[in-house]
Amino acid sequence: MSLTHDALIFGGGLAGTILADHMIRSGKRPLLISEARFSRCSRIAAGLINPISGKRLNLAWNADTFIPYSKNYYQALDNEFGIRVFHTRQIARLFASDEEARIWAKKQNHPEYQAWIDRLTSLPIADELGWDEEQGIAIKGGGYVDTSRVLNRISKKLESLDAQLTSPFNYSELSVNSESVSWKQYRAPYAIFSEGHLATRNPWFPGIPYKPAKGVIGRIATNAPLRETAIMKGYFIIPRHGSTYYVGATYDWENRDDIPDEKSIADLTAFLHKELPYRWSWDTLDAGVRPATAGAKPVIGPSSIVNRIYSFNGFGSKGCMQIPYLASLLVEHLFEDANLPPEILPSRFEKANQAEPKRWRATEIARDAVLEVLKPGGIAVDATAGNGHDTLWLAQAIGENGKVFAFDIQKDAIESASQRIKEADLANRVEFNHRSHASFSKSLSPELKGQLSAIVFNLGYLPGGNHSLITKPDTTLAALDQSLSWLKPGGILSIVLYPAHPGGEEEANAVRNWIEDLSPSEFTLMERQHPTGRTDSPVPVIVQKRS
Repeated sequence: MSLTHDALIFGGGLAGTILADHMIRSGKRPLLISEARFSRCSRIAAGLINPISGKRLNLAWNADTFIPYSKNYYQALDNEFGIRVFHTRQIARLFASDEEARIWAKKQNHPEYQAWIDRLTSLPIADELGWDEEQGIAIKGGGYVDTSRVLNRISKKLESLDAQLTSPFNYSELSVNSESVSWKQYRAPYAIFSEGHLATRNPWFPGIPYKPAKGVIGRIATNAPLRETAIMKGYFIIPRHGSTYYVGATYDWENRDDIPDEKSIADLTAFLHKELPYRWSWDTLDAGVRPATAGAKPVIGPSSIVNRIYSFNGFGSKGCMQIPYLASLLVEHLFEDANLPPEILPSRFEKANQAEPKRWRATEIARDAVLEVLKPGGIAVDATAGNGHDTLWLAQAIGENGKVFAFDIQKDAIESASQRIKEADLANRVEFNHRSHASFSKSLSPELKGQLSAIVFNLGYLPGGNHSLITKPDTTLAALDQSLSWLKPGGILSIVLYPAHPGGEEEANAVRNWIEDLSPSEFTLMERQHPTGRTDSPVPVIVQKRS
């Protein structure tokens, strides 16, 4: 059988559709196998392009490259189709907390931010909305993409070229040999998967730590004078063309349906009541599931199992900004032998699993990482002392001149851990505190801020104790937020997650979302998955403050 296409692309969302369009523009003949369930999230998306985002106000990865390229690409679509798909918007980023204001105070003078920011009062509607009393910044270079219009127009183009097929498919229907990939009567040198959150079941990419998140987004009618300024304060309000306004978006790590739920609607409603003191009403409410990944970078590149099968997936909420440039990069890789950046390859998750010992324990991996940093004379915090196992090896590592501060909210845990330390004759090295990890910093001397070598979290419940008493996302995130400022340069934060425990998956997803907001210029990150790809296994996460 001869080759019928240059690539088979499975998934008709924004990623697969824009990738197919890039191939057409490069003179290639793709076949996009589209199914409605692959594109719902893309069709309802707000399409926001925002260079500064997250609770930690990080500059988006490769913003200087991705944003200009994406704008040029969408402008090319405007010219080709005679419609407008990209709309420029200024963004008023209003700080949701004093902590956000403190974070920004440390970042506002960094040179890489200057092209993207201005004073909040520079926005033409600042006076009308009373923003002279708000803390925040104006973000330049942003806008939104009409994703539904992009999908509709490119799909018609592909159909006219016999380059799109609407059909369900199963992974088992693919046949692969050393030269090609076949599906039904179609054959190509490559198969590329852009199936969104359904990639969690893709057999050619096991162990990829996707963290799908359901999001609810709504459209409102309002008389607010936002004109061409979007508001972001936890959630967003984006004035769009046609006098419509998009509001969103929530994050739900537990449910993967497309039904707007009552809690999410209530959260968005409360946000609107507080931040938009003008008349408004809901027009529509929708929900979709984002295919996000740990570390907030997409998964692009070949499978380690079959090198003719590729992933082009995992863009999460940043797809409109990242997809166009990375689509061009993948086309160059496939047909011109260009290299793909290592930070987006699927193998970045697999390398950690290649030479694991037969005995694989998350707590030991976390301990070994900490011990590479923690030296005699160091200062450490055991934020969840439990029965004292972590407290003990921390006390052994810091030597006679170091100090360990151990915390636990359960009296039984403090007593058990104290006894273990006394039996090891190390009581003079450890200070125990019967206190929640959410307020551990209140027990530390201010002189220690920025001086800690290690902070260790072992989440879940107390082994041998009451399993209904578990660490909770809100207190854990509060503790993690505190931790960063207490670490010294080169200091390490260790977190062991237990997604299989009751409530553990919710907490693990909350922590991963928190990690996603950390600046890669300030911290290095590592998350290790079980060698077998088991999703119920404990997960060690390491965050190290750059020197």
